[in-house]
Amino acid sequence: MVKVRKSHRANSATLNNKIYLGAGALVGFIIVLCTTTGKNKTQLKPQRIGSSNVLDDVSGSSIMSDRKKIVQSNKAALVVAKQRNTSNSNAERPSECTRDQLLTVRSHLYPRLSLESLQSPWEQKSGITKMTKCPNPSNWLDEYYLELQEEYKQLKTSSSNGNSNSNIKDDSLNFPFVGMSVGCNKGFDALNTLRMGTFDASLVKSDWNKAMTDGDKLYHSVCKQSSTESFQVDEELVLKQQPREGSVHCFEPMPNTFKKLQKSAESLGYDKKGFKVVNGAVSKDEGKTYFKTKLEAGVENQGLGNACSAKSTNCDEVDILTLEKYVDNHVDSDGPIHILQIDVEGFDGDVMLGAGDSVLKRVEYLEFEYNWMGSWENQHLYDMIDMLDQKDFTCYWAGNEKLWRITGCWMQYFDVHLWSNVACVNRSRVPRLAYKMEDVFQKTLKATDVELDKEEVDESLHEILSTDAAKMSLHYLPKK
Repeated sequence: MVKVRKSHRANSATLNNKIYLGAGALVGFIIVLCTTTGKNKTQLKPQRIGSSNVLDDVSGSSIMSDRKKIVQSNKAALVVAKQRNTSNSNAERPSECTRDQLLTVRSHLYPRLSLESLQSPWEQKSGITKMTKCPNPSNWLDEYYLELQEEYKQLKTSSSNGNSNSNIKDDSLNFPFVGMSVGCNKGFDALNTLRMGTFDASLVKSDWNKAMTDGDKLYHSVCKQSSTESFQVDEELVLKQQPREGSVHCFEPMPNTFKKLQKSAESLGYDKKGFKVVNGAVSKDEGKTYFKTKLEAGVENQGLGNACSAKSTNCDEVDILTLEKYVDNHVDSDGPIHILQIDVEGFDGDVMLGAGDSVLKRVEYLEFEYNWMGSWENQHLYDMIDMLDQKDFTCYWAGNEKLWRITGCWMQYFDVHLWSNVACVNRSRVPRLAYKMEDVFQKTLKATDVELDKEEVDESLHEILSTDAAKMSLHYLPKK
């Protein structure tokens, strides 16, 4: 595979200082389609255009303001993965998607519903939202950690027999597990991350649910994390009680939710097993803010954008942290940050910018949300994907055991600000997981259980409808 270099790069410093266009203006770039003759391959090249409003005049047509919003807005696989990763050599950047692959992705994550959902994104009708709103990574992340668990078990067996030889393929096991859940909320995902990373069966989701609901009602969960399947810990490790050393840092700014998390961790003894609850919001700059004290524990859709304007009897002061300084001051290990999960109601991009190179270069696996709220309103997914690509991350739309690659497969409508989830892998740090995720993507392209777009569109229109913002909006959005 060939590593593709883009001519236009954006680093985290320039991202902080970019001026993004407001309502009714063109997104910060036009996509110019270049087709490589005879190779059935497309390359999308972004070009900055300043403040030009191309949408005001397309072939003499005036586009309504709502149209302009477009621009603001399993075993066999394990064997294959192991065969590909007999050494720890870095995984190369996947090649650019072919035109046929883009057409398939487009038929799965059809742009029509994304554009029709612009006026009411909270209704969750877009194709990308439907496919990615509650991801299930069991056939990439869980499978990878099942492999690590097997190697860890062999390591412990060799150690007990006085034999230092082992078949460890990843450097990860040489360090304590470190996970981070930014926007921890009810803590179910963070708990399962700790269970998965430490292979500790004593971390039980049902016990956590009882502790979190003891005496008080817990706000309902959209994705029902309390009832999703937990990571399966090997029985041999359970019997020998040999969990791996590790920790998860659970960041939660909402006062009542934080108190519930802290009380539950202490009552179950999980705080002594590495479940660290941190009362703080996370962003790109440090500071102070205030959050309401009377909101129900576990409340969702509340973040920095909902903070109180000043301290009052109904608001508590909360620290705003950056991951860069927090990791420097509070993470003992200088090894990998194995899993970083971000869900902060629209400020996910700011969390990544505040992490800086020192943290992001240590992250093996990253999950974040993309939507229309918070700082995302003035940031664009393309820029974040490009920044992460420079740091050797390959990113995908994350679905229910399905992945659709974004890196190297960019289409203009991906930038529409709608609720979605993205999963990224650091291909230089964990090539085995990188190959596994790309394998899931290739299988997703061939999947027969995906509900395809019922709209019949001439394939010759693909480049226009998926890469030209103005013509795409003209085609899909109803005239008024």
